[in-house]
Amino acid sequence: MKIGYVLVFLLTLTGCGMSDDGELTQSRATERVERLVRDTAAALTPQPQLELIPVSVTPTACLDKSESLQKIVVGRSYWLRGVGRAQHMVVSRQVAEHWKEQGFQVIAKNGQPDNPDLSGVTEPDKFILALTWASGDHIYLAATSPCVWPEAHR
Repeated sequence: MKIGYVLVFLLTLTGCGMSDDGELTQSRATERVERLVRDTAAALTPQPQLELIPVSVTPTACLDKSESLQKIVVGRSYWLRGVGRAQHMVVSRQVAEHWKEQGFQVIAKNGQPDNPDLSGVTEPDKFILALTWASGDHIYLAATSPCVWPEAHR
């Protein structure tokens, strides 16, 4: 299933994010990924209904070889319900424009006609963003954090 490949790809991309003590915490990273998805969805017309993809909630091991093996990445992925196939590319253009307006870098625009596949990265904190098509003619928004220490580590 394509969603699995995209989530694995997103989880392998990392960067640096800072908190008050110089480290991005798991809870702050979770808040940020939620806010990134919700802010992006709020900028769309038609306004989609967000439906959490449950598999996206579980933190995953950080796969960046330059980071500690104990670090994790957190992410959230949401189906965009109420967005018909005919609106996929319109939504993709809106997402790209919103990300650019926020100062984020759009790093990939792929996909087949009517099947968006868009990736971005936030600046300066390096969260990874995606708008992706999945089988069944559904699209979803996702955000993934850079590597962070799990809350239990602190």
